[in-house]
Amino acid sequence: MATGYTLIDVSVLPAFLIAVMVILLAPGPDMAFMIATGLGGGRRAATLAAFGITAGVSVYVILTALGLGAFLAAAPSAADAIRLAGAAYLAYLAWTTWRSSGSPVTASAAPARVFRRGFLVNLSNPKIMLFFTAFLPQFLGEATANPVFQLLMLGVVLQALGLLSDLAVGYAAGAVRDWVLLRSRVRVLLDRLSAGVYGGLAGFLVIDVVRNHLLADSTT
Repeated sequence: MATGYTLIDVSVLPAFLIAVMVILLAPGPDMAFMIATGLGGGRRAATLAAFGITAGVSVYVILTALGLGAFLAAAPSAADAIRLAGAAYLAYLAWTTWRSSGSPVTASAAPARVFRRGFLVNLSNPKIMLFFTAFLPQFLGEATANPVFQLLMLGVVLQALGLLSDLAVGYAAGAVRDWVLLRSRVRVLLDRLSAGVYGGLAGFLVIDVVRNHLLADSTT
């Protein structure tokens, strides 16, 4: 009698989808970034940024499936270094966006640059891998003997739903941006609002690193 093991257990999908929808509806850094990108660059930029975010998540999905999430959990200093690099990048985006606020919008903005922004911003948040490491294994079902394919399947589903959510948020913000393109004062306000969001996200990452160090010091 063949024993074997289950590669993929789809019976967990209903509960998984409910949990994912609840997570996606809660405001978070990705949603804030998509709103800022849509307001700052319009619907086209928001679309490219959404795909960049999804590409960044893909890296963490694969690493989580391979079991590398445990590395960041065991090496908080590495995770902190990634967060600080992400904070520096977001601070740079805040500065450049504020400096160019109200400038004429051109249709020739480099798609690769917008895509790269979304990719780097998401990749600079190692909490995503830690989240996957804690969240996805709850839905292994019968695929506990060799969970790689199950984790990849769950990660792909989460990515697809996250992409749709990011596109919806970014497209709505971009529609507002497109509606006011001819109103220079409003455009300046939207650009500066985008810069403020980027700066706020940078500050959030720095505060998170400081808080982690304080908690570590208090337990030693």
